[in-house]
Amino acid sequence: MDREPAGEVLLHCLGVGPGDQLPPLSEGEWGDVIRESARQGITPLLYRRVQAPGRRAEVPPRVAERLRELAIGNAVKSLRLYRELAEVLGALRRDGIDVIVLKGAYLAEVVYGDISLRPMTDVDLLVRKRDLARVEAKLFAMGYSQREQPHTDEDYSTCQHLHPLAKPGGAPIEIHWTIESPTEPFAIDVEGLWGRARGAKIAGVDVLVLSPEDLLLHLCLHTAFHHQLVLGLRGCWDILETIRHCGRAIDWEQLQRRARRWGVEKYVCLTLHLAQQLLGADVPARALAALEPGGFEPRLIALARAEILGRTSAVSVSARFAQMWGVSRIPEKASLLMKTVFPSKKALARMYPACRDARWPYRYYAARWRDLLRQYGPSAWQMARRDENVTALVRREHERAILMDWLKSASL
Repeated sequence: MDREPAGEVLLHCLGVGPGDQLPPLSEGEWGDVIRESARQGITPLLYRRVQAPGRRAEVPPRVAERLRELAIGNAVKSLRLYRELAEVLGALRRDGIDVIVLKGAYLAEVVYGDISLRPMTDVDLLVRKRDLARVEAKLFAMGYSQREQPHTDEDYSTCQHLHPLAKPGGAPIEIHWTIESPTEPFAIDVEGLWGRARGAKIAGVDVLVLSPEDLLLHLCLHTAFHHQLVLGLRGCWDILETIRHCGRAIDWEQLQRRARRWGVEKYVCLTLHLAQQLLGADVPARALAALEPGGFEPRLIALARAEILGRTSAVSVSARFAQMWGVSRIPEKASLLMKTVFPSKKALARMYPACRDARWPYRYYAARWRDLLRQYGPSAWQMARRDENVTALVRREHERAILMDWLKSASL
């Protein structure tokens, strides 16, 4: 089963797809759906849904057992993570350091209401910039370490967090002072985040969490800009659950105004559209209309949906190859071809690190041509023969490049 059908069936299993009954699936097809759920980061949710009354008879016993094993494994990891988190939060609280718990740890315990449902690979904590050195020293004293040297004060001007800290076998902890890199052209009001923060209990410790509007803005920015939709359905599901949990406490007009002041409305608009269309999130139509920036193209939503529930293919097509296919002017095609076949010396060094110290680095162009021929020769030949499957794949890759360029550009 291709990724796109697997994704659609996954949505159905989660209770957000069309129809009332699951389509009949073989165990092999169920395996594809489980792999897709793992890629999307929502396997525990899938297990919870298929165990609901009326669903169990539709799932083969061996499939249900596999999902159960995966869900238990994730629950054990979550319990260990929260035990470790409780120690860290307790130590910081005893030292009088204010902490805002970001994203996963807050979402899992409070928003989802079940720490086993929302997988996490790390923990994100926000502290005031003036407390960064104290927090880092405290974690070092607790046995945490990092591979690189500690940050100096001037490093904080270009990075939103310290290097991840971890104990052997533990989850990495990222200590933030802001929610996005200060080098990006966003006007995030960090002091406003603290002023609007609310109290909560996480891992048994009294902490702070973002206001509903700030949380939604952070989730949208993290999903669409920072990770460029790689989080898949999990990023959209976080937004769905946040809207369900906060309900009428969300001030949508404040969210719109703040998104505009921060300069992030394009990412908020796109992600909220996706959460609504894919999962049925209750986003007011007026809010979506107000968030749409000038020149926003509706096809971007379709392209983003395809990125999340896209297809995979055995044929390899590079983004540069697809870009060459998409442009119509001969000079543009020639320019792209030259950049691909004759990359700059700096780009060549990134591709072949050994050539940095080589006496004759330009010999590596021969390796570049060999690798291009091996990787993309078959698809180029099929394109020349007007193979319909490869042509369609190149067209999709070209459309994906349009979406990625739009996401990577922080400006409107």
